[in-house]
Amino acid sequence: MLFLATLICVWIILSVAANLVVGYTGLMSMGHAGYLGVGAYTAAVANIFLGVNYLLTIPLAAVVTAAVAVVTVIPLLRLGTFYFALATLGLNFVLFDIFLNVGPRVEGTEGLFGIVLPAGLETTGARFALTLLVTAACVGIAWRLVTAPLGRVLRSVRDREDALRALGKNPRGYQIAIWGVSGALTGVAGALYAVTLFYIDPTLFTLNTSILVLVYIGVGGLASIAGSILGPLLLIAFTESFRFLGVHSSLAGPIQQGIYGLLLIGLMIYRRQGLIGKYDFRE
Repeated sequence: MLFLATLICVWIILSVAANLVVGYTGLMSMGHAGYLGVGAYTAAVANIFLGVNYLLTIPLAAVVTAAVAVVTVIPLLRLGTFYFALATLGLNFVLFDIFLNVGPRVEGTEGLFGIVLPAGLETTGARFALTLLVTAACVGIAWRLVTAPLGRVLRSVRDREDALRALGKNPRGYQIAIWGVSGALTGVAGALYAVTLFYIDPTLFTLNTSILVLVYIGVGGLASIAGSILGPLLLIAFTESFRFLGVHSSLAGPIQQGIYGLLLIGLMIYRRQGLIGKYDFRE
């Protein structure tokens, strides 16, 4: 249960990060799994090969991932909404190929393991406490951003970019800035993800992961920090609950996926902005 709670916290950070650009700024991202991988690999490599204290790898992962996010998004912002989404999808494939073909690995494996934790973090409970604390900090940062004047500017970029330009503000600068913040939060999630699983490889950072993030924020609610928390919490709890119902594994998977799909279809028909969302892409 502590492992699942820790995993939910990691996905909450990632959902909050993605919602900042998708829900609040209107930039459809289908490549956040790639940035998650950058954060995870940065933390793992720094700790395993360079001997950096794990606690220091968390801010390091945030800085590196933010830099990668900013560098990669700048040439994409000249594209329209649909093509921008496709470009972020391609970016996810590029980062996956980098992890797969040139990413560092421990001898005899396809990935990395062997993260050394500082004293006091050896137990699952201690790692959960650390992850919960970092999650609260990330959620607090995101909440401050979207409730500050910057949040109103981001919603203006999403809804009335021409009006924002008329006020003498540069929408592209705000898009780059919030994409960097989103990348930093995603890097933090990646660093925590690496130590939660204790083993990472490229298959963790595929398109499926990026789509899962969109599902979480779509169900919880677009342009809602609370929705970014609710989505992973409900859906992960729902999918993992089948472990405890005594249903045979050959039936649990199909039943789970069927119910999951029906819930998503119903939600998209009757509540497109999510359970507690504040934005609908039809607008």
